[in-house]
Amino acid sequence: MKSKIKRILFHLPKESITKLRYYYVTGKKLNLKEPKDFNQKVLYLMLKEFGEKQTKCSDKYLVREYVKEKGLEDILTKLYYKYNNANEINFEKLPDEYVLKPNHGCGNIFVVTKHNTYSREDIIKSLNNALLKNYAKETLEYQYNNIKPCILCEQYLKEENRETPTDYKISCFNGKAKFILVIADRNTEMKKAYYDLDWQKMDCTIKPQNGNFEKPKNFEKMIEIAEKLSEDFKFVRVDLYNINGNIYFGELTFTPRGGINTTIKQEYLDKWGELIKL
Repeated sequence: MKSKIKRILFHLPKESITKLRYYYVTGKKLNLKEPKDFNQKVLYLMLKEFGEKQTKCSDKYLVREYVKEKGLEDILTKLYYKYNNANEINFEKLPDEYVLKPNHGCGNIFVVTKHNTYSREDIIKSLNNALLKNYAKETLEYQYNNIKPCILCEQYLKEENRETPTDYKISCFNGKAKFILVIADRNTEMKKAYYDLDWQKMDCTIKPQNGNFEKPKNFEKMIEIAEKLSEDFKFVRVDLYNINGNIYFGELTFTPRGGINTTIKQEYLDKWGELIKL
């Protein structure tokens, strides 16, 4: 659905619009009375159970408080500055390499390095435009609705031979990690692959997976962290980075691919749906 239509639909009853969106994407009716597969149960949670905690943990600024509350402050990236708008940015005070991003949605991320620069005018214009957006209206993911927008300037995580660090996305159900999606080279030729906890590649995607990744040496520590951060939720995806053995927090994701993942085989959507206990 185009974002302009979604912004109009946002003001209509959530359940009706979610059913319409699900049918538009999948061609199937959304069963909220007896949801079965992964997509249906994620959407059920969004409509029936999400509250202040999901909103706080979807806020890239406030989620830092949650991580600290869990005793995991050491995995947070350095936060250099927080801005109410991009006009406040004093570029002369920033380090040589840094990341600028809004806290309330996705996209509009500027990774500034020695080899990757942007004009200051473009950064300011893009980030200020992003602050005007309500991503709940853009995506119909309602946990983003009450986030107060701001801009974060954070530490740049440098991984050898990669412009952006490899992303380890660990799906957790009732505080237990079950599988992991690894993504690398987002800005060039993106590579991705799903693995189980024994680091065996999972044949779960409709299209072939193009990534082959080595298991991190401290993988068990990553799982421990993911399970600690997920213990308050029936489902959440914990996104982590692992740079030279140092684990860093990325974000918490409650509705992967907007709650309607069309890249996964139905048999796996069914299996993963069974893991969510409503």
